Amino acid sequence: MKQIDINVRGMEMGYKTASIIAQALAATMEKVPTVVAWHDKPHARMSPNIEGGDINSRWHDYGESFGGEFNITINGEYDFIFTDSENFDTVESTAFRMVKDSEGHEYMCQANLLRDPNDPGKTCEQVDKERGAYGGHGGYA
Repeated sequence: MKQIDINVRGMEMGYKTASIIAQALAATMEKVPTVVAWHDKPHARMSPNIEGGDINSRWHDYGESFGGEFNITINGEYDFIFTDSENFDTVESTAFRMVKDSEGHEYMCQANLLRDPNDPGKTCEQVDKERGAYGGHGGYA
């Protein structure tokens, strides 16, 4: 994986600013740059947040293992691992569809089983927006 180190002086640097700089640089290198993993060293945060993982290395191992092509480090404190997602499947090209029922609840449905988009019924899993997961009929939460 390629390593790119950027040092910025003369301005306050935080996660948000570092992310904007990294995204702008990545956009010059890939058609559809996508962050695979990141690390915020000053605040001891990482994504994905892997319980029990070493905060200083687990995010890097994950990013490298899941297609990371380059890591952009800003001021030695913020890391962003990117890949190009140009050839990834989109939601529109998968066998799943997101629908809302008449009360506005959002569901993920297997398209070939969905009979009525206004009544997801037992063929779909309700989205749990609070937890960022799917739950219900055997889904994961």
